[in-house]
Amino acid sequence: MKNRFRLARTDYARETEEQKIEPQKIFYLSVEGNVTEQQYFAGISKYREELGINGRIDVEILSRSSRDTYSAPKYVLELLEEYLRLRELGQERMIEEIPVDIAKAYGEEFIRTYLENPQHLPKKERSRFVQDLRKAGYDINYRKFLSTYKNKGDEFGILIDRDSQAHTEKEITECIEHCKKSGYHCYISNPCFEFWLLLHLSDVKEEYQSQMDKIQENKKVSHRHTFVSREVTRRAHHGKGGLNFEKNYLPHVLEAAERAKAFEQDDSRLAGCVGCNLWKLIGILRDF
Repeated sequence: MKNRFRLARTDYARETEEQKIEPQKIFYLSVEGNVTEQQYFAGISKYREELGINGRIDVEILSRSSRDTYSAPKYVLELLEEYLRLRELGQERMIEEIPVDIAKAYGEEFIRTYLENPQHLPKKERSRFVQDLRKAGYDINYRKFLSTYKNKGDEFGILIDRDSQAHTEKEITECIEHCKKSGYHCYISNPCFEFWLLLHLSDVKEEYQSQMDKIQENKKVSHRHTFVSREVTRRAHHGKGGLNFEKNYLPHVLEAAERAKAFEQDDSRLAGCVGCNLWKLIGILRDF
């Protein structure tokens, strides 16, 4: 990887971010997709009360630039560990990771003031500083946000697809082992995240009994869809507005979690078997 600063989010391109109530526990999750997974978990976060999830716990999906298409399991893991390095560094020491040429151009005093009291700096200078950093691939406002919201009891995990067309079983197994050794949660959706969405929309075990081989192979069926993603789109009628979480998925989250239990549940076997263990995350959130 040429750029070790992958954490980035369009929402935080502006200097003034929307303030959110800090929960007592945050579940930080690194995912493969830049859009679908983000929309789904934003819905989980927004409708916590309706799902029986205590408002003191939340899910934060780690974001990266829309131009960042590195989505293989090792890169999903890499993004999580980039966040953990930032978390260990802390906002007060973020100056240490500012690209050297920009640090020299603006000086330590300016950067420390920006990190601690940005309103004390002229608006044009603040804006130019942020833009120079973004050109260098460093999103300072998003990193400030992430370094602000942290608790001792926070948990960390990754969500990866099996995607037999792109990822080998060995890659998935190595990720699972790394997560176990490091104390991270590892969530897998085989063959893809859309399988988890399909569980909201259908009793897959029953309705697709004769097509399980097609689900497992999940071949491309058009320039836009695999077999599973087409089935999800056909049932949910996804359009330009995205998932429409409130209508299509919110009423069926707990149902999907129960349906998932009818498939493979052993994490170590999910690399080779159809299934999804995201029901465990839903359980963790609801049990807090």
